[in-house]
Amino acid sequence: MAKSDSTMPAWVWLFTGVVTGLFLAFLYYLAGIKPTDKQMQEIEFTAPALPGNGKSSPKFDFYTLLPDREVVAPAGDEPPSTGQSPTPSAQEKYIIQTGSFRSAQEADHRRAELILMGLDVKIQKVELNPGEAWHRVQIGPFDSSSSLEQAKTTLAENKIEHIVLRLKK
Repeated sequence: MAKSDSTMPAWVWLFTGVVTGLFLAFLYYLAGIKPTDKQMQEIEFTAPALPGNGKSSPKFDFYTLLPDREVVAPAGDEPPSTGQSPTPSAQEKYIIQTGSFRSAQEADHRRAELILMGLDVKIQKVELNPGEAWHRVQIGPFDSSSSLEQAKTTLAENKIEHIVLRLKK
């Protein structure tokens, strides 16, 4: 048996076969996605529907999603109805709420932050549903308008968001 010198290594044949197969698969892929004229006519390119162009407007799911996630606060803490910050009169007392947290650790962290600012801070635990507790961080109550304004100024200087709530008599 005579061995010829013109034989190519097996890896060259394997590589050539793989490349040829990939090229044929690519051609088949290109031939399969080319749309016909009839298919092009069926495709309708439309602009997104905008209010005012006569087409249907987009649909939003938040109308159905939000009521499921709504947190209803107890009726005991009603914010004042006026747009301005309230000032206490001789008969009314106010508190400042600086946050409401699900985690007691977060509420305690905010409480510590406020104590370092020299404020009288309490945490009120409120259960809305069985097993669902919220921890409200509150400052006060305030008997005079000067002490309320001083606390509000301290919070504003430290960029802490807050709301002023009137206590029921």
